[in-house]
Amino acid sequence: MAVATRPKKNIHTKKSQAKHHRHSKPYLKAYWPYLPMLMIVVVGLMINSLWSNASVLGVKTDFTSTALLNETNTSRASEQEPALTIDPQLTAAAQAKANDMAQHNYWSHNSPQGKTPWTFIEASGYQYQAAGENLAYGFTSANDTVIGWMNSTEHRANIMNASYQNVGFGVAQAADYQGKGPQTIVVAEYGQPVAAVANITFTVPNPTAVAGAQKTTELSAKPVSRIQLLTGGQAAWSALALSALAGAALMLFVLRHGFRIRRTISRGEAFIAHHPYLDIAIVFIIVAGFVLTRSSGIIR
Repeated sequence: MAVATRPKKNIHTKKSQAKHHRHSKPYLKAYWPYLPMLMIVVVGLMINSLWSNASVLGVKTDFTSTALLNETNTSRASEQEPALTIDPQLTAAAQAKANDMAQHNYWSHNSPQGKTPWTFIEASGYQYQAAGENLAYGFTSANDTVIGWMNSTEHRANIMNASYQNVGFGVAQAADYQGKGPQTIVVAEYGQPVAAVANITFTVPNPTAVAGAQKTTELSAKPVSRIQLLTGGQAAWSALALSALAGAALMLFVLRHGFRIRRTISRGEAFIAHHPYLDIAIVFIIVAGFVLTRSSGIIR
């Protein structure tokens, strides 16, 4: 009678099939924390991707003049400034500027053809004694756009300017704006109607006075992080603090697991077995810091 025996597997075969460890309770206790760590990273990357792609849906969110005006006047009311009113001529100027930016794909207060903000305002027929302009793109709602402006000292000054009485908003969609795919461009033109044609003032962020009327030196584009939007623009230091915390957590994680990799990992596994939630918390902080400090929109 023939007797068949199953060949004994060598260690290499066991390793290739991940059977060189006995999946005992101590083994599972040491390795289970890596599962929630992996889940945190995967979920974080998914949230970041969905949040980033949300800007493509800007055309479906509320970017109407009414929504932008309400958010602007809510900010002004917080400091007892009088409400602005929509002016049709400023609205025409803002829309013409937004369309021009989308058509010629530039991100500046002055167009490549040399048109200034005041070119568009004057072409609309609005007679002003003082005027200002704010720009934004990449945001997904009127609320986020105004919060983004309020996070910048210079843009906030335009919104809160006590002399302004009127405002006009322009919104344009660009299929591939600045090489960043579909984007919503928002332009705000602020104005004080002329009482006497003298001492005309032009204001864009960071004006530098020159003889006569004020000319301008433009600021570089300012990204607004997601954490700034989530805090309502009340904590401008929040992005810096979160970045520092996430960076410190990353350094701690690298120090714990980076030097002398094999020995550190071995010790790390033993440490995790007794303190599993520490590394889970560290990974969560790193992922949350990465997601919340990504740019949510750009202002100028």
